[in-house]
Amino acid sequence: MKDVLKRVVFGKREKYWWMNALVPLVSILLAFIVGAIFIKITGRSPVVAYKLLFGASGLFPGPYWKSHFAEMLIASSMYIATGFGFAIAAKGGLFNIGAEGHFIVGGIAAAYLGYAKPFAGLPKFIHLPLIIVGVMLAGGIWGAIAGYLKAKRGIHEVITTIMLNWIALYLIEAWLVIGPMEAAVETGISGTPYISLSAKLPKILPPTRLNISIIIILAVTFLIWYLFYKTTFGYEIRTMGHTLIFGMEAPKAAGINVERRTIQTMFIAGAVAALGGAFMVLGVLFQYPPIFEGGYGFDGIAVALIGQNEPLGVVLAGILIGALRTGATTVQLAHIPKTFPSIIEGFTVGFIALQMLIRYWIMKLIQGRKKSVQTEMGEDAK
Repeated sequence: MKDVLKRVVFGKREKYWWMNALVPLVSILLAFIVGAIFIKITGRSPVVAYKLLFGASGLFPGPYWKSHFAEMLIASSMYIATGFGFAIAAKGGLFNIGAEGHFIVGGIAAAYLGYAKPFAGLPKFIHLPLIIVGVMLAGGIWGAIAGYLKAKRGIHEVITTIMLNWIALYLIEAWLVIGPMEAAVETGISGTPYISLSAKLPKILPPTRLNISIIIILAVTFLIWYLFYKTTFGYEIRTMGHTLIFGMEAPKAAGINVERRTIQTMFIAGAVAALGGAFMVLGVLFQYPPIFEGGYGFDGIAVALIGQNEPLGVVLAGILIGALRTGATTVQLAHIPKTFPSIIEGFTVGFIALQMLIRYWIMKLIQGRKKSVQTEMGEDAK
């Protein structure tokens, strides 16, 4: 079982493969400890705060658990999607800040394909897959722009993806939603028209809002894992990621078309991140509103970092962030701002950034323990 887990989740890249899971767990624990200290300094009870937070997170059974669990998975599906927007690019040695833009582009594409004719008249089993494909194409093309500029013009992807975020936001919310795609005045609806019934994601846990978005993103997660660890294409991208960040030319020397792979990597990253916006429109809002609730793309960076850019890690980190955000409102009962979970998220990312130091501490602890055991065995032998 251990070998299967090692092979399936982490591969055989290093001796201490379990460190990839232990370091994020230690980072999360440290973040909660620091968060508790901050709460205590303000004169409030961290025990009460964490009890409220996790009680409504959907992770543990309790009052209204079914609805909390559903909301957690809905939010998690969007965080996982945007987390992959960063993680996939990171696998190829790229630093994609553009998941927020992909999320917005995915949302507006889903809204248009959801209400516009002739798409709106199609049967659900055709309409919904068509929207998903259209959303991924739109997000992928948006991501490929940054990939093209990186590969062909040498413009750093951090700059282009940040600028594309703003272009997407203002292009859509300052023009499309209040212009060509605005709902008819006589309907009294602000934003785009509502999507048709055939475009809505089917619910899987009535009477909650939980829909198939979590199933879709888990299926996509498997495909991403298969792509990276079972195909030559994924191997080449990972090779780029291991070498390009150090400016090495090994991938080119090995015959890898780095430019093409860069564009393709950004396309895939954008396509998956755009699914987050589609989940919001097709499963929660059912239209693109005048002002879209943002931040999912930027939170996706934290999700990817906590998840160590690994498929399973991104899923678990997305669920964690989804749970924290689901229970966020309840901490106000302890007179703590609902933004407190964001602070925990920030501390976690901060400790993840110190992972080399945390790895060093863990290894020193393990070596000290082994040395102690060997000493005791030596004394017993005497």
